[in-house]
Amino acid sequence: MTQDEINIVLVREASQGGLIVRLKGGDPGVFGRLGEEMDHLAAHGINFEVVPGVTAATAAGADATFPLTHRGIAASVTFLTGHCADGTDQNWKAHVDTGATLCLYMGAKALPSVAVKLIAAGAQADLPIRLLSKVSQDGSSDVLTTLTDLASGKVDVSVLPTPLIAVVGAVVAPPRHAGLMGRIAALA
Repeated sequence: MTQDEINIVLVREASQGGLIVRLKGGDPGVFGRLGEEMDHLAAHGINFEVVPGVTAATAAGADATFPLTHRGIAASVTFLTGHCADGTDQNWKAHVDTGATLCLYMGAKALPSVAVKLIAAGAQADLPIRLLSKVSQDGSSDVLTTLTDLASGKVDVSVLPTPLIAVVGAVVAPPRHAGLMGRIAALA
């Protein structure tokens, strides 16, 4: 179903007086097209309420036991799309220069070229990147690699299940707490 078709269904059903729930995975405000749906509903005079969810980047960090920010390592986090709808590209140098943890949504196929662009923009070639698939779901996977290995094709992104989020930055280095997390779960 296209976004335009979804918008039409939302207005049609809400106009009939019922309570309509538009359920989305993750947080609808982070690459969930929430803005378009709110604009469309407002243009048709339909009241709505937004219930936030947990975005994939936050869930990925929790599942894989890494923070998105960490004092002395990463003071900020940036959520990015792996591909822009209009075909333009991100300003990779600006993102690299911030030193932020980069969370790349969508665009799994573009990740090797994104790694090349990040290195060309000044990112350290050995900067770690985590490729997390089906976060918080059965069948999830977690691949820790580097920008160089991703850029060179050593990691075949096409075999990883989707949805996939890539998290780039020093905070995703090998987990320091993984054993403890299992122990805590066992004690619960």
